[in-house]
Amino acid sequence: MLQQIATTVLAATEEAGHGAAEAGIPPEVWGLGTFALLLTLFVVTLSYSNRSLSPEAGQHADPAALPAEEQAMLDEYHAKRHA
Repeated sequence: MLQQIATTVLAATEEAGHGAAEAGIPPEVWGLGTFALLLTLFVVTLSYSNRSLSPEAGQHADPAALPAEEQAMLDEYHAKRHA
């Protein structure tokens, strides 16, 4: 079955040709454009991470400085972990 799939894919690639070459786009431009697109998507993905919302180092070193709901959550976590 794998050989049949490989044969079909090879036949399709030989018949179709390369779309970028038919459009007159040099491979370097195609590669740089793809790289720029993927880099942009990477930056967008990183912008959704919560690292920018993380507290500064030492901001919550004192557990009493935490908001009440976060302190309750930590207490519940420690109770489950050390039970």
